[in-house]
Amino acid sequence: MDKFKSVLDSVFKWVLRLAMVGLLVMVVVVFINVVLRYGFKSGIRWAEEIPLVIVIWFTFIAMALGVRENLHINISILPKILGKTFFFVLDVLKHFLVMVIGMVVMVNGWKLAVHGMRSRLPATQLPNMVNYAVLPIAGVFIVLYALIHLVEEIQRFKKGGAA
Repeated sequence: MDKFKSVLDSVFKWVLRLAMVGLLVMVVVVFINVVLRYGFKSGIRWAEEIPLVIVIWFTFIAMALGVRENLHINISILPKILGKTFFFVLDVLKHFLVMVIGMVVMVNGWKLAVHGMRSRLPATQLPNMVNYAVLPIAGVFIVLYALIHLVEEIQRFKKGGAA
C-alpha cells in the first residue's frame, strides 16, 4: 500500500505543478488584460475564457488535494465518551461516501467531457471538453485517496489505535 501511495503521490505532484503553473498563467493573463483595458482601451479577446478554464481545473485539483490531505468532512464535535468503535464507523462511512462522490464525479465528468467535444469555446475555439476534462482526473484521485484512507483506517482500528 505504501508503494502504491508513493506512486500516486508522485503522479499527483505533477498535477499540482500543472495547477500552480495554471494559476500563474491566469494571474498574468488577467493582469495584462486589465492593463490593456484601462490603459489602452483594448483587451485580449480570450482573456476571460482561459482564466475561467484554469479556475475550473484549479478547483477540482484542489478538491482532490483536500481528499489526499484528509481535510474534508471531519467529525470532531461529538463527545469522546462514545468510544473508538463509534468514531471508526463514522470515519469508514466518511471515506466510503467520499469514494462514492469521487466515482460520481469521475463517471459523470467523463460523460460531460465526451459531450463537450461537440461544442467549442467562443473566443479560443477550443473544444468545450477542456472545461470538463479535469472531472474524471480529479475523480480518479479522489477515489484512490479515499480508498487509501479507508484501508489505513481499517488497519489502524485492527491494531487498536483507532480514533
